[in-house]
Amino acid sequence: MVRTIAIVFAGAAFFVAGVVTGTANDTRMAVAGLGLVVIATLLVIIVRDRVVKAVPRTASIVSETKTSARAVYEMATALGETLDYQRVMQVALDLGFLGLKDVTSTSQDSLVGMVMLFRNEELRVVSSRGLTRQDAFVKLHANSGVLALALNRAEPMLTDDARNDPELSYFVGLQPARSVLVIPLRAEYQTYGMLVYASLYPDAFDREHIEMLAAIATQATMALQNAMLYENLRREKERLVEVEEEARKKLARDLHDGPTQTISAVVMRVGIVMRNLTENKGTAKQSAEELAKVEELARRATKEMRHMLFTLRPLVLESQGLTAALNQLSVKMKDTHGTNVIVETQPDAEAMISESQQGMLFYIMEEAANNARKYSQAPKITLRLFKENQYAVAEVEDNGVGFDVSAVMNKYDERGSLGMINMRERAQAIGGKLSIDSRIGYGTRITVVMVGKGRTGALNPAVVNGNAPNNTNGNGGGSPRPSTMRRPNPSTAPSHMQIR
Repeated sequence: MVRTIAIVFAGAAFFVAGVVTGTANDTRMAVAGLGLVVIATLLVIIVRDRVVKAVPRTASIVSETKTSARAVYEMATALGETLDYQRVMQVALDLGFLGLKDVTSTSQDSLVGMVMLFRNEELRVVSSRGLTRQDAFVKLHANSGVLALALNRAEPMLTDDARNDPELSYFVGLQPARSVLVIPLRAEYQTYGMLVYASLYPDAFDREHIEMLAAIATQATMALQNAMLYENLRREKERLVEVEEEARKKLARDLHDGPTQTISAVVMRVGIVMRNLTENKGTAKQSAEELAKVEELARRATKEMRHMLFTLRPLVLESQGLTAALNQLSVKMKDTHGTNVIVETQPDAEAMISESQQGMLFYIMEEAANNARKYSQAPKITLRLFKENQYAVAEVEDNGVGFDVSAVMNKYDERGSLGMINMRERAQAIGGKLSIDSRIGYGTRITVVMVGKGRTGALNPAVVNGNAPNNTNGNGGGSPRPSTMRRPNPSTAPSHMQIR
């Protein structure tokens, strides 16, 4: 602009000088000066038009930049504050679309995106844009193709052939894609899932796109971890409330079935004696016999109360350990209920279990033994504690009538009882797995397998219904040891973090 003004002044000067002098050369100077003025005028007009056109465009760019910055800020804030993992994944997906705005400048339909998370060792879609309804139900394992590469290498991977990919080809919405970017959602050697973006155009994602989406994936994974911790805490609180409520119900049932009925019988017998003495009915011998029955019932009620107190808090467990507590449980069940309970333990197995684990394991075995006493009609219950390599194994086995595991578990909601569920959750709380092996007419075996303290390993015993733990003659059969149970190899098992 300054140069244009200078040209105008120079042209004007030439023109004035040429007109004043009047010579031929000066006339040419005047013409040249006039030409400069015309050129400068045209330049002014052109510059003015460009400025007029550029100002709205610049304002639009500034406005779009502000809008994008505001959207990024709002999404980043939501990503850090939300405790809903599904909301976290949706925000991460939207943030990626915002960062890929230049890729979708031609058409919003040219870009497809989805977030997949591991659930029960399967990749499932939890959030998506541009996929079909059918695609929402696709389940993958990331065993091959670009998903497996991204999982194994723990880094973003690109492919230009989604249609022929062994796993991505299941998605109808990815069939026309010419560029697919897969980014693992990974933190601290744990992979939670995959962030996937696909474009209809080849080579749609450059290095800047990949770095930007990788940064979003990192932040999303951290937010996902926080959301998972919150969800686990919420579920744990609910579980503790359920456990406490179930403990109250169990205590009420035990009091009703045991001491309450016994004390009611005592009251009834005392009433008979009092009536006989008041009305001078019966002989002294009959009254003495009634009092003897009252004494027997009172002693029985005392035993039942002591047994309940023992199961609520076995002091011997704190002072002498799990084996001593199991032996005392055997004595009390024989003394109180007349049930034969055999205890078989290995000292080195108990040494593998921490004190806190021993307490929880005792409650599991006591609950299982008490259930066997009530429902199995078994002449014998066996409590075992042994070790197998790095595993500590606890078993409660009876040679009673057995039951259909699936049928009982399916009726739990109707019955309002959570006994077996509580046992399984207690086993999980100490790092173990509980399995139930039973069949009608062949007894029941409940097994808890756990890794010993200071050791590592993978556990995967399954709940079984249909195998006979005992021989058909009722004498008891051989119990399977942990070596016969299916266990994934820790070195080859995928390190997936699952969302339930």
